[in-house]
Amino acid sequence: MNILIPDLWLREYLKTKATPEQIKEYLSLCGPSIERIYGEGDEAVYDVEVTGNRPDGMSVMGVAREAATILPRFGVAARLTGNPYQSNAVFPKTQNKLPLTIKTDSVLNPRWTSVIFDNVTIKPSPMWLSQYLELAGIRSLNNVIDITNFLMRAYGQPAHVFDYDAITGHTMTLRTSTKGEKLVTLDGKKHKLAGNDIVIEDGTGLIDLCGIMGGENSAVKENTKRVVLFLQTYDPSHIRKTSMSLGHRTEAASLFEKDLDTELVKPVFLKGIAMMAELTGGKIASKVTDIYPQPYKADSISVPLSKIHSYIGNIMNKEIKKILSSLGFPVTLTRDTVS
Repeated sequence: MNILIPDLWLREYLKTKATPEQIKEYLSLCGPSIERIYGEGDEAVYDVEVTGNRPDGMSVMGVAREAATILPRFGVAARLTGNPYQSNAVFPKTQNKLPLTIKTDSVLNPRWTSVIFDNVTIKPSPMWLSQYLELAGIRSLNNVIDITNFLMRAYGQPAHVFDYDAITGHTMTLRTSTKGEKLVTLDGKKHKLAGNDIVIEDGTGLIDLCGIMGGENSAVKENTKRVVLFLQTYDPSHIRKTSMSLGHRTEAASLFEKDLDTELVKPVFLKGIAMMAELTGGKIASKVTDIYPQPYKADSISVPLSKIHSYIGNIMNKEIKKILSSLGFPVTLTRDTVS
């Protein structure tokens, strides 16, 4: 998968004096391949190829994390800032003003987060946001949609917004489709589903082809005043099967089919809440919903130092710890093992 990353955006998370050419050379040697750098006005844009087994690298933050670890190996100082995994932010205080009944399935949808905003103003995005997206090859549409695209490219976590008033009965039920059900997606394409696709329905019909694209009938419009901000993860095999059978490939589908990290949802959701409040003027008008019945539990792995040395040579223990720590791993070193 190739993504475009403006140098300007990358340096929001990567603090370094490395030139774009150095970043291209050193990352291509050890991590994601930067196939080319091209100029867009006065800005450099990286065309980055990330292999399919590295969904954690399919974002600006993911590439910045790699660079913060790789560049120092070549004598170039670099550090990561704004790491979402180090965020201590908590859900904001809310008003339970607007109701929304949610029914989901923990196998199809390991984590669901959502919140309703009232009194939002749909308008063009500020220049900095439009510039980031346009340089990254994403068309700027309006402040609300641009926020979701920002979150997806910045963190590799797709997001979606629904027009709250277009949700019949203010009910959202996530389930698998039945054969022959129909949905028109945001791009105007009409889909007849084969069945067993992950979908969301309201009180009258389907409103979302989950993990791929939202429904046209629940889309945010110019006169929309109340929206549901929605971040989630899905069973990856369902998303890939639906995307391939319909021939409907989107960046969201390319991410969701690779089994995204459920632990990334909360910090990115909180960033989305902050951006919605700042850029739309909207106010939270519901409780924050976070349905996460099976929280992730990290595995602990121990590796003999002798095995590491046999693969990559006699690397100093302090370098092992420095490299792993810079990638976000808690590290314990003993005389014989690293864990």
